[in-house]
Amino acid sequence: MITYTDEQKEAIKPQGSLVITACPGSGKTAVIAKKIRNELGELKSYQGIIAITFTRKASKELEGRCRADSTDTKSSFFGTIDSFCLSEIIYPFLNQILGGSTENLEPKYASDLLPAENLIAAPLNEIDKIDAEKLKSIRSLYLGGTIYFPTIPALALYIHENCSACKAYLKAKYTSIYIDEYQDSSKAQHDLFLSIVDSGVTGIAVGDLQQSIYGWRRCSPEYLKELIRRENFTHRTVSYNHRCHASIANYSNRLFNPQFELTPTDSIQVWQCKFSGTQRDASVHLNTIIPSLLEKNKTLKASDIAVLVRNNRSLGYLRDHLSIPCRIFADDAIDDLQSRTGFLWSALMKYRFDISFSIEQVIEMLPDQSNISKAKLIDIRRTIRKARSIAPHLLEDYLYATSTRLLNTNPKDSELAALKIVTSNADALKQYTTTNTNEVQCMTLHKSKGLEFEAVIHLDLGEWIFPYRQVGESFSEKVYPSWEQDLNLHFVGITRAKTMCLLVHTAQRLNAKDETKGGEPSAFLQLPGVQGLYKTYNYPK
Repeated sequence: MITYTDEQKEAIKPQGSLVITACPGSGKTAVIAKKIRNELGELKSYQGIIAITFTRKASKELEGRCRADSTDTKSSFFGTIDSFCLSEIIYPFLNQILGGSTENLEPKYASDLLPAENLIAAPLNEIDKIDAEKLKSIRSLYLGGTIYFPTIPALALYIHENCSACKAYLKAKYTSIYIDEYQDSSKAQHDLFLSIVDSGVTGIAVGDLQQSIYGWRRCSPEYLKELIRRENFTHRTVSYNHRCHASIANYSNRLFNPQFELTPTDSIQVWQCKFSGTQRDASVHLNTIIPSLLEKNKTLKASDIAVLVRNNRSLGYLRDHLSIPCRIFADDAIDDLQSRTGFLWSALMKYRFDISFSIEQVIEMLPDQSNISKAKLIDIRRTIRKARSIAPHLLEDYLYATSTRLLNTNPKDSELAALKIVTSNADALKQYTTTNTNEVQCMTLHKSKGLEFEAVIHLDLGEWIFPYRQVGESFSEKVYPSWEQDLNLHFVGITRAKTMCLLVHTAQRLNAKDETKGGEPSAFLQLPGVQGLYKTYNYPK
């Protein structure tokens, strides 16, 4: 039984359209789930809510929580923004705007497009609003049976604004629209949310300005800030971090506000650590430091420790120089494809090697899941189930044959090349297996978002490395072009730690040309607000 804080109770109670800003570890999912359950209890059987999350995994978790205590989720939608736009707006109503039929409409990523489609889609890669010229290109793809993924939110917005039947349908079926991780919304997603709210559906946006880390995807925290300022939205905060040790929460909050009120604590569990050598040497030092850490903390398992780095280059240092058991979580050649075939292969390999990964999670990668007949679904399950008994030397052939059968398309040469690279590499395949308790987990800061660990070792906190620094008019001039996004990413890294956080800089650094230069602590480690909130440690002493 959850005992809600006063802040959480304020966020849960009905109050019209609402913005909830929630810090890491604040129990925001529990708050959203409780708020949704309360609302569902008041609805008619044909009504429901819209709950949009950043990932399918988060959607499944939220839906499961909303069904607690035998709650009937009724006619609700749980899923990602793309799946909502497709199933509730584009498939039912696009033909009212462009004519034709959406029956065989196929969503495609850039790598899925045919050469002729690539030429048409080229101007549509960065699209916030649809004008007449862009609509012409979208119509041309549509009449050929293709919907281009980057256009989905903007196209849904266009339909909602120009189709009265779409507006009436959403307003009649759904009473509220909830969007999590709102700080990572694009302009088209933001405008669609406002359009739905303005049509009479209550809007609830949940986010954290300090966890906005996807600017390179054209996502911006400015849209969350705009909602906070809007008169028709109430703003509530859920600001207490229940997950992290108080000293870790204190340190992370002082990154942004030197005057942030500290939570009393009798110990400090944040260390600023100086390692000798370069980033490469830091990876070598971990072979001694991590076993020592485990020896001193008998309740800690190796898998409770995460080593977080700024980029794939540093991940490579860990791969090359960590001799203790570890798991490197990095994008492989199949991840880089960003295609339907690649997503299916990735899911099939997770199912093959990870006993906790289900057939349903593989089926989620298939298009038009709702239209699969019962007989076809039985056949699909039988095909997927074979993955668990496939011999390693037959895996490549199995994946090729299965994707061809389930997606009804032959893989491209680039996809086959990626498949061969991954299936012939033991380290690449290891990423798809279940994490062992004796393995330290290593990943980039971006990949760590949404995860939590007992202890975090945050590398790369050296000047010029993180935050990213450019040369100014003079060498001494400090120019940080992505300071806000980098600081948010640093905050995300620190707040993954529950009980212990080590912030590491090195005495020297390797530059982009792999030359050894003098090292200085990151500007993040010298912020005025964090002084006195950490211990120091030099290695070797």
